[in-house]
Amino acid sequence: MRALLASTVLLAASSAFAQDDPIVVEGDLVATTGLADDELVGDVDARLSVRGTTFTASGLELGAEAGIRFDEDRLDRQVLGGRYSSLGAGGTRGFSLDGSDLFVDRAFLFARGGFGSLSVGAHEGAAAKLAVTSPNIFRALGVNDWRADPTGLNDVHTVNDFSGSAAKITYMPPAGLFGGVIGNLQLGISYAPQFRTCGIEECAPEGGFAVSPDGRVLLQEQRWRDVSEAALYYENGFRLGGDRLSFGLGASFVHADEENGDASIQEILLDDYQAVSLGLNVAYGDLTIGGSVKTTNTGIDEDVAGPSDYLAFDAGITYTAGDWRMMLGYGQADAERDASLLIGPQLNVDLPFALDRKTQTTQAGVAYVLGRGITLGAAAQFVDSDRPGLLGGQEDTTAVMLESSIRF
Repeated sequence: MRALLASTVLLAASSAFAQDDPIVVEGDLVATTGLADDELVGDVDARLSVRGTTFTASGLELGAEAGIRFDEDRLDRQVLGGRYSSLGAGGTRGFSLDGSDLFVDRAFLFARGGFGSLSVGAHEGAAAKLAVTSPNIFRALGVNDWRADPTGLNDVHTVNDFSGSAAKITYMPPAGLFGGVIGNLQLGISYAPQFRTCGIEECAPEGGFAVSPDGRVLLQEQRWRDVSEAALYYENGFRLGGDRLSFGLGASFVHADEENGDASIQEILLDDYQAVSLGLNVAYGDLTIGGSVKTTNTGIDEDVAGPSDYLAFDAGITYTAGDWRMMLGYGQADAERDASLLIGPQLNVDLPFALDRKTQTTQAGVAYVLGRGITLGAAAQFVDSDRPGLLGGQEDTTAVMLESSIRF
C-alpha cells in the first residue's frame, strides 16, 4: 500500500547505501478471484525484479536493476486522467512483444552516495515513487492505485504516474535534509525527453469515446514530450500518550509539453499536460487514516475545446489487531468532457451538453497475515459509474473477492 509505512521504508532504503548481497531478487504474486454481479472473475498479477550493485574504492554504490511483470489489467500506456475517462495516454507501461501481458516494466542504472541517488533508464518517476494514497490492506484490490479491477468500472486514480516506465533520469538528494531537524524530508525530480507515438489501441482506454468517420479514435496520434516532474515526501511525528502519532505527506507536480502530430486537429485541441497530486496519512497505534487527491487538465486546450478537467480523491482507514487487518475505503472521480470536443470537430456538430463521467468506489475488507510475506484476505467492493447514454449509461456493480498474496 502506498501509505505511511511504505513511504517510511522508501526513505530508509534511499538513505542506506550499503547492502549485504551484491545481487538481490525481489517480487510478489497476487491472485484474486470472486464474483462480480454473479459472474466469476479472477486475476493474477506478478512482479519480479533483480538488482545488482558494486562499490567503488571511494564508497560510491553503482548498480543496475531490471524487472518483469505480468498484469492483464494494466493498459499499454498510462492514461491522462482516470483509466476510463481520458482521451489519450502518456508513458508506456513497459516493453513487450505484440502487446503481451508479460512485459519489462523497468531497466535502469543507478548511482548512490553522499550526493543522493541518480537513476537513468526505464523506471517510474519521482512523482509516482513518492506518492501517498489512502491506506489499504490489500496488494491488488483497492479504490485507487489498484492492480486488479474485478468490476471493470474503477476510474479513481490519484497517483501522478503519467510518465509510466518511459526512459528518464531521476535524482533524489539524500533523505533527511537539514539533519532531520524538521523531520524526514525526501525530494525527487525526474525528466523524460519524449514518449513514442501511440497507436489506436494504445491511446484508447477500454470503454473510450467517439470514433471518427474513418473508424479511428479521435486524437489517436497525440503525444507529449519533455515530461518534468517534482515530488516530495515529508514525515514527522511525536509521542502522544502511550503511542506515537506520526504522519506522512506526499505532493507532486507533473508537466509535459504537447507535441503536435500529423493531424491538424491536434494543433487546435491539445495543450501542455499538467497534473497535481497530494496525499496524507496519519497513524496512531494500530490505526491509520488518510487520503489523496489529484487534478489534471488532461492535456486539452480549454480555450478551444471547453472544460476537460479530471478530479479524483480517495480516503480510507485501516486497523491492525495482531495478525488481522481491517479496512474501509472510498474513492470518487469526476471527468468533465465537452461533447463538442469528441464529435463536433470531426462532424461539425455542436452538441449542447457534456459527456461527464462520475465514478464512486467503496470497499471494505479483512485480511490475515500468515507470515513470511503470505497474506489472505476478503473484500467487498461496490462501484457506481454515472455516464451519459453515449458512453454506456449508468451502471452499478458489486464484487465480492478473495485475495491471496506472497511477497519475497
